[in-house]
Amino acid sequence: MFEHRYGIKLKTATADAAILKLLRKHFPNQSLSELRGKIQARDYVFLSDMEKYDGERRMAKLLREFDKAGIETELFEEHRYTPAPWQSEPMSREFFHNILQRNREIERETMLGIEREVEGFVSPEAMADIEEELRNQDEEY
Repeated sequence: MFEHRYGIKLKTATADAAILKLLRKHFPNQSLSELRGKIQARDYVFLSDMEKYDGERRMAKLLREFDKAGIETELFEEHRYTPAPWQSEPMSREFFHNILQRNREIERETMLGIEREVEGFVSPEAMADIEEELRNQDEEY
């Protein structure tokens, strides 16, 4: 089976209070020592497969918060055919942005398809509702 995920590593190995506070906000179930250990080992602080749904959106939200706090990050893309080990490659922010855009377009087309299947057409009101739903999701993440 083919598996695929995206990850964030911090460029620093120093677990200062600002970084720990931000990570603790997003991962309240992980202890400070676990979070500190990930940072010091330069391990992933986030992997998109940690989330059952919307891992990429959650990753985008976390990246925005890192950027606001001035915390430098590195992005990675990983893949494997199980049970083989993960193969990791650096990923640009532009590539990640394209992934988010593609996912948004797929979601939009799915919503339109459902509307066509249920109603037989897409009314202007339904189109406005779909666009508003997508905008709300963008604002949330």
